[in-house]
Amino acid sequence: MVVYKIEMKKFLFGITVLFFILTCWRCREESFYTEPGAVLGFSTDTVSFDTVFTTIGSATLGFKVYNRHSKPVKISSVYLGGGESSFYRMNFDGEPVREISNVEIPPKDSLFVFIEVTIDPFGVNNPLIVKDSVIFITNGTYQDIKLIAYGQDVHLIRGKIIETETWIADKPYLIYNSMAVDTGHTLTIEPGVQVFLHDQSSLVVWGRIIINGTKEAPVMFQGDRLEEDYRIIAGQWGTVYIDPISTGNIINYAVIRNSIAGIQIGYYASDLRPTLELKNTLIQNISFAGIYAFDAEINCYNTIVVNGGDYLIALLKGGKYRFSHCTFANYGVSPYGGQIAGNRTNPAIVLTNFIRYAEYDETKGKYVEVEKTGEMEEASFYNTIIHGTLENELILVENKENLFNYYFDHCLIKENPDSIEIHDTSHFKSIVLNKDPEFVNDTDRFELDFRLDTLSPAKDSGSAVIISVYPILEFDYDGTSRLLDSAPDLGAFERKED
Repeated sequence: MVVYKIEMKKFLFGITVLFFILTCWRCREESFYTEPGAVLGFSTDTVSFDTVFTTIGSATLGFKVYNRHSKPVKISSVYLGGGESSFYRMNFDGEPVREISNVEIPPKDSLFVFIEVTIDPFGVNNPLIVKDSVIFITNGTYQDIKLIAYGQDVHLIRGKIIETETWIADKPYLIYNSMAVDTGHTLTIEPGVQVFLHDQSSLVVWGRIIINGTKEAPVMFQGDRLEEDYRIIAGQWGTVYIDPISTGNIINYAVIRNSIAGIQIGYYASDLRPTLELKNTLIQNISFAGIYAFDAEINCYNTIVVNGGDYLIALLKGGKYRFSHCTFANYGVSPYGGQIAGNRTNPAIVLTNFIRYAEYDETKGKYVEVEKTGEMEEASFYNTIIHGTLENELILVENKENLFNYYFDHCLIKENPDSIEIHDTSHFKSIVLNKDPEFVNDTDRFELDFRLDTLSPAKDSGSAVIISVYPILEFDYDGTSRLLDSAPDLGAFERKED
């Protein structure tokens, strides 16, 4: 009898516990918002990717899912409409999935959904639209977020050393993990080619590079992040590096933007002198320096170098340079792509005939400062604009032992009058000092235009002598003759009055 009572108590206790569990479960089930018309809220109705290069994953974009009800909501199912064949990948509240069920969102709460896309190469140059959707089913109600991306097939060059070849504008070139042109070989790039470089990647030239862009079809160098926010973010890729052993390089009508350095030519520890003819080129929005040269030889004209984090033109350890009808203007680079320029402390132009750097001394077991010197055979600037936000945009530093020849002829220069001897005719001639060049637009970083406005003091302030010596300088970046009025304008652009 005692045993019976004990067993009965156990049975009744078990029934009570089961009843309690079922009751709680039922209460929990009934606590969800179960109306058929229940809808979720979303931070957007479409996730749109800019051009995505084939085989290379996109950036990660996301959206938020909101439960705006006063009770929890259970989402029966969330899935990619394209299923296993979708180009998209979904990370749902931290979990990578293609489909997930029974997702709960507490009342007045939200969760994140992140989307990535990788597009297989189709062998088609024109961008392809790749669509899909993220589908949500809640209490029988279907809702969806549209996904759209534009896929672009590319020539992918991944950490490769190439020999002589020609790039044509059939489809873009994507440089991943840098590349190099081998010694004794030539890379020729034809008009209209677009070159995209991944983070930290550079184009290294040991042999030679010939860029044959045109005004109508320049050769473009830029980072591979094509979202709108990245249009004006500097430092997205490395540089076009021309090694000291490289000679005979020609760059015509190139656009180099958003890199760490636009062009680095030469190397501080080398005694060789690389050569470059640089013409009709735009170097813009550079996190460090536009042209970074060590004992190089450069003939440059009709070229615009604007907005750098440090220098625009750094000519170090000597060399031989001639800049004619160039526009150099430094208003800094924008942090994180914002419209307001960041602080800068270094001048737009710096010339030296030496370089100091740290080198490891094995005998001392530590790094020591080393100085290498060079001869500044020539650093000539003709009919050129040098301007920016600092009081001094030109610095000349010599060691008093090596050659240090420089000359500024008919130039507009932003500089403290006490810092340069503009009356020294062996170095300066006809200088327009501390006048705003009055560019068409030097403030809107999405629509910059460094042509001259109608009231610019650079108008008709140049000399035609340099054009008589070098007739190729008659025509500006836009192809306009500089000899149609009283005198040439300073800079890369000749003002055309309506």
